[in-house]
Amino acid sequence: MEAQGLPLDRISSFPPNIIHTILTRMPLRDAFRTSTLSHNWRYHCRNIPKLRFDHQTLAVKLFHVIFSILLLHQGPILAFSLALPLTSCWEIDQNLSRDATLKEFTLRFQTGEAHKLLSAFFKLQELTVLNLFNCVFRPPVTFTGFNRLVKFSFHHVIITAEVFLPLISNCPLLKDFSLIGDEKHLLGCWDSNFLELFEYLPLLTHMCMSSYPVKCFTTGFIPQKLPTSLVHLKRLDLRGQRFGIEDDLLSTLSLVTSCDVEIIEMEMENQPTVAMSNGAMNLIDQQDYSYVILDHLRVIKITSFTNMKTGMDFVKLVLAKSPMLKKVDIHIHQQVDIHGELKIVKELIQYPRASAKAEIIINKEQPLCPKVPPKATHMQTWVIQPQNAVRRA
Repeated sequence: MEAQGLPLDRISSFPPNIIHTILTRMPLRDAFRTSTLSHNWRYHCRNIPKLRFDHQTLAVKLFHVIFSILLLHQGPILAFSLALPLTSCWEIDQNLSRDATLKEFTLRFQTGEAHKLLSAFFKLQELTVLNLFNCVFRPPVTFTGFNRLVKFSFHHVIITAEVFLPLISNCPLLKDFSLIGDEKHLLGCWDSNFLELFEYLPLLTHMCMSSYPVKCFTTGFIPQKLPTSLVHLKRLDLRGQRFGIEDDLLSTLSLVTSCDVEIIEMEMENQPTVAMSNGAMNLIDQQDYSYVILDHLRVIKITSFTNMKTGMDFVKLVLAKSPMLKKVDIHIHQQVDIHGELKIVKELIQYPRASAKAEIIINKEQPLCPKVPPKATHMQTWVIQPQNAVRRA
């Protein structure tokens, strides 16, 4: 029961910034439903500083709903995110360019052709977070870069080397860097290397790349050790690594052995129909890695792992060169049968470890759409303890 003299509606008396914080933490669809409460709440809805449109936000995926919300919005927009199967949004680009306060921008086109960003987009000079997926990044000649960026993520974004390097060189505050794509996305002559790239990113803490960008930046000279000034880099994520192809394997090895980070997460690309090249087969055995010491590596996680020789040789190298290693987390690809799984476990037991505390955990990946219930599938977790004792969890 309410005490006498206290209003029933206490939330409406909160300061506007508190109400905006509450609305921002709600699903956008529910936040806008509060506009029916009163005239004041209608005002608050038009001033929500962070807008996120996705499948959970919109039950009906209508473009005009998004555009109407932007058109009626009155206050500054600090963050905008759109992740829907739309084919165009030039009106949204144009509308957002009027808001000079926008700091976080996410655009994910999940279907159709790559969306060409309009010149209005490149006027968002206050951006600190930029996430683009399936877009064409072709700035006007007057574009000077986003010099306030802290996070940069390009997934399947079409961009040329001539545009990319000047863009990154004007991002001195960048801490989180992600570049995912292949030859269809990264166009032009990529003749730079990681030395040049890292000179532009002195504050980098996390880097994520797929195999093709890694290959692009290792075509030139790469030293045995990257500059010691890169002290902030802690985490390295590598996606779709093709260990059966000599050039791709050599590029990955060059980056991993020269970049001493604390955490490595690697996804191997499983290509059962592609035969391993002769050059890749014994590449790790033939290379001189006597100089390599991964002093800071604590955790390495590898997904889609198979009993491919080059993959096993890579794990063997990491175990032998990581004196501070604590955990090796291996997720075996779902297509590897029980015999291949046992072979992996038996070989890993025999590998010497530079760290007396390194524990190896081996899991079997589940199919995305299993035909049988998970309990009926073979799901085994192996744990190889530092003393080489093996237990099943």
